[in-house]
Amino acid sequence: MISRRLTIAALLTAISLPLGACGFEPLHAQRGAVATLPPIRIEPIPERAGQILRNYLLDRMAPRGEGGTQAYTLAIRLFEPRQVLALRRDDVISRMGYSAVASYELLDTAGKRVVAGSSSYSTDYEITNSEFATLAAQQNARERVLELVADDIRNQIAIELRAPLPTRR
Repeated sequence: MISRRLTIAALLTAISLPLGACGFEPLHAQRGAVATLPPIRIEPIPERAGQILRNYLLDRMAPRGEGGTQAYTLAIRLFEPRQVLALRRDDVISRMGYSAVASYELLDTAGKRVVAGSSSYSTDYEITNSEFATLAAQQNARERVLELVADDIRNQIAIELRAPLPTRR
């Protein structure tokens, strides 16, 4: 019994050793790209959804606040399409779809675009007879999607800024 456990532990150790030698480092590790992001100023985003998205981005990209001089500025355009997904037999809406589409540009201090991209996620929520329950479901759907968009934007920027510059000849 002990020799089997010892064999499994030795096998797992042998498998994991090459990962450290190849330079593998998880993106979400404390020493990873996200932890070493340079200071980024996040411009205000219009509407309530923009405020929520900006707050999520601030939590992820500047957890200690936006103090000091920022090396980059992040500009985001947010679009929130909604669509009817289901109707009851009496033609009353019973399910709605919510999406968030964010396109962003990361600009350096000279205003030159460094990174540009987009992120989009969608979900749906139930429309009930209770106005309060429907509103709570709508707000929950919005917050879940915007949190995913913020995570995605942060990861895309971290990967782009961490990538080595192309060699010039």
